[in-house]
Amino acid sequence: MSDVPPAWAAISDYLAVHAPASHATLRPGASPVDVLCTEGELGMDLPAALVTPLRGCDGTVDASARDRDPDEYDPGLFLAQHHLLPLQEIVDVRGHEGKTDQFWDAWVPFAVTGYSLSPWGGLAVDAGGRLAAFDLADGEPPSKPLASPGYGSLGEFLDALAEALTRGTGPLLTGVVPGLHRGALVWGPLPGEGAPWKPAHPQNG
Repeated sequence: MSDVPPAWAAISDYLAVHAPASHATLRPGASPVDVLCTEGELGMDLPAALVTPLRGCDGTVDASARDRDPDEYDPGLFLAQHHLLPLQEIVDVRGHEGKTDQFWDAWVPFAVTGYSLSPWGGLAVDAGGRLAAFDLADGEPPSKPLASPGYGSLGEFLDALAEALTRGTGPLLTGVVPGLHRGALVWGPLPGEGAPWKPAHPQNG
């Protein structure tokens, strides 16, 4: 988990410089009191690997609620096509103490594919930092580490994301690549000729 702080810093710094529309979706960081209150609501400690990004950014703003063109791509989906959930949304998705769906067990959902899509699918992490995918549509428990190549932990995932953004290399670049679309980080390429999207790294175009 020692690679989480530098990886998250690299991702945030990249957005600030290259994708200001995505950077604008970052909420202020959670305070230690916020984290403790959330742990009290959940009835469990948050995974240490997850606390680092949440202290830097308490999830993303729901961009669908903003005054924007509905045909535009959501700038908050910079986390490899996922939103980072705010603490309160983590509680809402997982459930409060005594009201938690049993299949979550030690897993904490922290990212979803879209605020407007319910039931959500997304990513979860456990106390050991292991990463898993979940899909509430079919009710299956997130019981296996994510099978995508190159990472099985949150730290490895964030490191792969940082590598994809800053160097244009790494295991995340399987079929999609990071690009810029009207100030937002969008994973593409986008369909159609002449779309205002360009790869973040020309060699991946």
